[in-house]
This record gives sequence, C-alpha cells and structure tokens, in this order.
Amino acid sequence: MSAILARDLETDNRQTAPAASRALRIAVAAGSYVSRRDGVSVYAENLLASLLDEADNRGVGLTLDVYVCAPAAETLEAMLARPGPSRRTRARFHVISVPDDSARGRFIDIPRRIRAGGPYDCVLLPNLQPVWLRGERSLAVLHDLTYRVARAHFPRWRFRYMDLLTRWHLRADSAIACISRTSEEDLLRFYPAAARRERLHLPNGLPVKLAATPRIGWDDAERKLAADHLNLLFVGRLNRLKGFDRVRRVCGLLDEHLAHAGGRATVHVVGKDTSETAGLLADMPLHRVQLIRHGYLDDAELNVLYRRSAYCLFLSRNEGFGLPLMEAIWQRCVPLLSDIDIFREVMGSQYPLFAGDDNSLRDLVGFIEQMREDCAYRRGILARMDSALGRWRDGYGEAAASLLDWVLVRAGERARSVGGAA
Repeated sequence: MSAILARDLETDNRQTAPAASRALRIAVAAGSYVSRRDGVSVYAENLLASLLDEADNRGVGLTLDVYVCAPAAETLEAMLARPGPSRRTRARFHVISVPDDSARGRFIDIPRRIRAGGPYDCVLLPNLQPVWLRGERSLAVLHDLTYRVARAHFPRWRFRYMDLLTRWHLRADSAIACISRTSEEDLLRFYPAAARRERLHLPNGLPVKLAATPRIGWDDAERKLAADHLNLLFVGRLNRLKGFDRVRRVCGLLDEHLAHAGGRATVHVVGKDTSETAGLLADMPLHRVQLIRHGYLDDAELNVLYRRSAYCLFLSRNEGFGLPLMEAIWQRCVPLLSDIDIFREVMGSQYPLFAGDDNSLRDLVGFIEQMREDCAYRRGILARMDSALGRWRDGYGEAAASLLDWVLVRAGERARSVGGAA
C-alpha cells in the first residue's frame, strides 16, 4: 500500500481575484525528487510552492497531487508546507508516496497511480522522465541539452538514451517547457520539430531556502575580496563536464601568481566524485593554494562557505541555468564563469566570462587581482551581480503564473468540449 501524506492548507480570508468556475486538479510526477535535494529537486519544490501561492492569490481552487517515492516524501511535504507570503485559502496539496524507490517505482508505479487518480487538468513532469501517461494533458520541463551541446563528454549509450527521451516527450506531451531561453534555443537548434510544439518558459529563480537566510552586505563582500587570504569555492560533480579540469588549471595559475604577488588562497571543493575525479586531483604541486575536499554539506553548511568565499568557480561546458550561481550571488560570492550562453543570459552581456584556454584562464587570475586592487571595479561587479539577482529573483513566481495560465486555458477548452458533446 502506498502511504498518503496529505495537508490541506487553511488560511485567513483575503481579497482575491474571481475564482475559477471549477477547481483545478494537477498531478506532478516527482519521482526524481530526492531528500538531499539536488538541482532538479530544488527547482520542483520551489515551482510547486509558487504555483500554490499563485493559485491562491488569484482565487483559483487548486488541488496539487504530488507523486513521489517514499524516502523523499516527508522532505517534499515539509518544503511545500513552509509558509509563503501569505497563508493559502484555496490551494491545497497532497504528497502521495509509492514505497518502491527503484526505477520501477519512479517510472511505472507513479504513472500508474496518476492514471488511477485522474483525470487531471494537467500532469506536470519537473524534468524529462521515461513515463507513459496515455493521453493525459502532460507538460514536461526541459532543463538542458548538455548531452547535445557537450556531446564528447557523454558515453554513446547515455547520449542515445537522452536523445530518445527528448524525442519521446516532443511527441507525447501536450507541450514542453524550458527553464531558460538558452535551453529553448538549444532545443530548436537540435530538434527543429520543436518549433511546431507549444513551448512554455518556466524559469529558475531564487529558492525560498536562500531568501530566508541573511545576506552579507557590501562592506563584508569587499573585505573578503580584498583579503590577503582568499577563499574560493567549487560546487558540482568533479569531472570535465563541470569544468574541474579548468579549476585545476586555475589553481596552478593562481599559485604562480601568489608566489610573486604575495598572499594565499584556499579552494573549497564540494561535489560528488566521478570516474574522472582521481585523475583530476592527482599531481597538483601547490604551494600558495590549498585545496580542501568537503563531503556532503547541508544547506546551512554550504551557505556558510558561500558567505566566507570571495569567489565561486563555475567553469562548466554547459548548464541549463546553474542554480548554485544564484546561491553564490545571494551571498555576494563573485562567480567566475565559463564563456557559455546561459551565463550570458543570467548575468547580462557586460559581465566578464572566461573560455577554457590558458590565455583566458590567465585573464581570470588577472580579474581576481583587479578585484582585489581596484575598488571602483570591484563595486561595479557587485552591482552587476545585484542587477542579475533582481532579474531572476522572482523567476519561480513568473514560472508559476505561466503554468497556471496554460492549465486554465486547457481546462476551459476541455470544459467547452464536454459541454459541446453534451
């Protein structure tokens, strides 16, 4: 038997927009949600919480049935139950768990439960998943096409699987959503048939977990950027796809620079090992730069590192959005970014980006030195970071509004169709 964790959120009365003619029902296939809350999990929980708030603010009756594997059910329920800007009156959610945390549970049991619990006005998949929903009005969220953009870093079987999965969703779903304009452009470039499908923009944003934590001020940020001992941070899988080979080279170049300029640096590394990790960490004769490995860190521990660190290294070959980038900006930890389209979209055209060649990485080290020495330049970069934060801060709210609009239109079409048939 599957356990059902239900919470109906009752709230104070408030003025709202006119209610929809009938309550909406949305199912969420959240089999990929995990209790350690990776990027897809954080995206899903924030989008769903914002969707509940958006429905309540509009006076739209909404029931959200969120199907998840049992080990993560309590975590997801707690995240959705966290109070938003107001207590909800018309929106409620049920977290419905399946006991099997294997591929069978995620891709067979959850779709079966959704079909049994329907019909729904929409079935939302927070990421591409190999599930069969048999005619339900489904909407899948595409995070990135890294397997296409950086194909050399994927084994053949993985590339073929992801390619087939993308093609499946383009044929099977009512619409497809992208978390960034860059991902949408990649989709149209590699899959021209997507131009004939309805597409939504459901962007990432500032997670609630960050907005609830204190942010350091400019004075504190300037002190850590001008310090004699710099702290830098890397967050991500330790492989070439995430640019750890470039991080390794930056460590060497920074070590050479500090040997002449004076000072020291510590690079904190937070991320999962991969088959490439041992080779990337081997033979790093550093004298002025210390590299410290950290195991799994919870939100509070990671936030402390962001607050302490002057820089965060994001030198990956591709990203769908780069959620840790928002975490870094929130704590005024200056992002050191690879020259890829998504970082230009997030940070704006004037923010410095660095390619992976030696000359560009030397420029990156020069950027660090200029930030230390030039107060006006330093403040200009901090201002650009604040500007980027302002653009993306309410990304989840914008995504929730677009998603609710889409569901309301489809629900209206279905009601007219049923009425006409009668």
